[in-house]
Amino acid sequence: MYTPRRADILACFFYTLICTVIHAVIQEYGLDKLSRKLHLSRTKLSKFSESGQLSVFYLVSAVWGANIVYTEKYVTSLNSIWEGYPHVLLPFWVKFYFIFQICYWLHGFPELYFQKVKKEEMPARILYTCLYLFAVIAAYALNLTKLGMVLLIVHYAVEFMFHTSRILYFAGKTSFSYVGFLICNLCFVLARLFTITITYLTFHLGLEKTSRDIVSLSEGNFNTKIVRLNCLSFVLLMQGYLMWNFITFQLRRQREKAQQAKAASAYVT
Repeated sequence: MYTPRRADILACFFYTLICTVIHAVIQEYGLDKLSRKLHLSRTKLSKFSESGQLSVFYLVSAVWGANIVYTEKYVTSLNSIWEGYPHVLLPFWVKFYFIFQICYWLHGFPELYFQKVKKEEMPARILYTCLYLFAVIAAYALNLTKLGMVLLIVHYAVEFMFHTSRILYFAGKTSFSYVGFLICNLCFVLARLFTITITYLTFHLGLEKTSRDIVSLSEGNFNTKIVRLNCLSFVLLMQGYLMWNFITFQLRRQREKAQQAKAASAYVT
């Protein structure tokens, strides 16, 4: 069994370099060869490469996390997410999983330079990288690894479906991508509801029973009212932000389709 330690910073530095190398290998021997066959524009090429890299990461992380939960019996029931908190002692693969997550999102910053990302695309990438990084570090440092792993698995599974569908769209497989986007949209909404429900049950009902007045760093116990409130607020704000982007994107797509249909009918007339 292992525990979070300050020495993890050195491990994060090493595995961040490993993630950068793996990223380059996938780009060089996979995505670049495929993109040359598709003859994509520069804008589509950037999005294709982004979705290609993220789809691999989301698939590996979701399957890996689900396998850990199953084989290690890390989450045996809904109550086990908060019972026994703080979850300071971690199986090796659980600790390594969170170290890997932190390192992957850290490597996203130098990749902005290596991939020569356009300036207009940088703010969005930096924002979601920082949010992922903050969420994973918070779950690891506050000993909320069980809740964090469950939420990451669900979120990554939906994101994998989205980026896979986008890759199919860029590859010209519009019929498959259309079905993929429909399934992804449904799962996206369900994932938001699941995340809000589990988070509320954990922070408002589960951990409240063993609440403390002050944080105990020696025990790794952060179960105070202010910490729970901040964690719950962060998750709720994130889900609201994701839903807002989702709704505005869908509305924009509907307007674009309506304008294209109107232009086509006018042209025929």
